[in-house]
Amino acid sequence: MKKVITKIFTVVILVFYSGVFLLAAGCAARAYKMVPLDLEVTNKHPYSVRVNDPVGGRETSIFWSSQISNSAFSEAITESLVKSRVFKTVIKGEGADYILDVTILHCDQPVPMISLDVDVKIETKWMLTDTKTYKPVWTETFETTYREKLIDTLFTQERIQRANEGSAKTNIAEGIKRLSMIKF
Repeated sequence: MKKVITKIFTVVILVFYSGVFLLAAGCAARAYKMVPLDLEVTNKHPYSVRVNDPVGGRETSIFWSSQISNSAFSEAITESLVKSRVFKTVIKGEGADYILDVTILHCDQPVPMISLDVDVKIETKWMLTDTKTYKPVWTETFETTYREKLIDTLFTQERIQRANEGSAKTNIAEGIKRLSMIKF
């Protein structure tokens, strides 16, 4: 009888943790969570800009921890630029005065094991190119870090997802702040 109860208990535990893993693993960073609430803007430029799709991001696999995809990062940058009004207009397609390229050079996150506070560091390169001359008018590389605390959520995968979103949000806010300081 004791062996049967032990086997049942073991199966219940394995099913529970498998379910938690499958529900928690693979949660991609969401674009709307990467848009900063408050944006610090020094200057507003009377020009239009187009955001090229970023490179360097990664799609999230169901079997791996949360990642920042290029499409979600692009959506968040575009929405943040519109919200900030750093440029007069944000254009999709041809006809913009400038093109903004953002490259995710490195995204440092913990291995998806049990961890306490989760720090995610993201390094990006931002480049603004004049569409008339096709020459860069501004380029900067910088990194930002965001910490998601254990007290905020119990599940490690969710902390990693939130930390990814927070690091992208912090990076976008910093990029827009730096864009607004450009003197044309």
